[in-house]
Amino acid sequence: MAQPVSALGFQVVGLRFRAESKAAHQLLFKQHSVRTHSDSKPPDRTLFIVNVPPYCTEDSFVHLFSAYGKVRAVFFHKRPTSGPPPQTKHPNFASVPPVLGFKVAYVVFSHPSALKKALSLPPNTVLTLASDEHPVLTGVKKWQQEYNRSFVPRQELSAEVASVMADYDARKEREKAEGQQEPDSEGWVTVVSEKKKKPQLEKVEEVTKKKNSRKKKKKKQEIVHFYSFQQRQAKMDHLAQLRKKFEEDKNRITQMRMSRKFRPY
Repeated sequence: MAQPVSALGFQVVGLRFRAESKAAHQLLFKQHSVRTHSDSKPPDRTLFIVNVPPYCTEDSFVHLFSAYGKVRAVFFHKRPTSGPPPQTKHPNFASVPPVLGFKVAYVVFSHPSALKKALSLPPNTVLTLASDEHPVLTGVKKWQQEYNRSFVPRQELSAEVASVMADYDARKEREKAEGQQEPDSEGWVTVVSEKKKKPQLEKVEEVTKKKNSRKKKKKKQEIVHFYSFQQRQAKMDHLAQLRKKFEEDKNRITQMRMSRKFRPY
């Protein structure tokens, strides 16, 4: 059975793991298009690929699509997005979880002509991912590689620790300049009174209680009559009270006229 040439605007090509593999996986790709320009994924140089198997790596995709032109970057995501994948300044302290399972890929070329060559692939093309010169590790070999990479060299780790501490000191300096404080060993912080404008010591628990009480007051100030039938009933009650007050004032004026002694007419 011949594989489809296109589906829902995507071109379809085959992907086999090695040259001797009998089964081929289907990749769907098209030109990346976004409403706003993206520096990391320019539309005129980016190939958008879906249904990417889990064993595909960035290095294997760089080698695979380098046949059509120089590849500047390859991004893997769990779902389509216009931005770059999340990155961290300190990978050994706040690592970004890898993209597992099937994924989408963005292949960014250095020149638009490379994208045109990739989009002009003939029908029923089957690409080969791995070869003897450029192997893709799987199974135990892949696990061994990940295990060996988990050991960080001492110099690299020391430099990253120094960078983390420098960022921490800079953040504390900014918080100090903005007036934010940390509780001392006994749990006290300095709070400036809004009325007296004088610093005074208060327990962290007391400050938290004050904030919670303010939130409760705000909740009490919410709209009482939210639904339309409540608003109509409130208006009817208000009109009834006005009528009752009017009758009471009318009777009182009548009694005052009857009780006055001086009658000029």
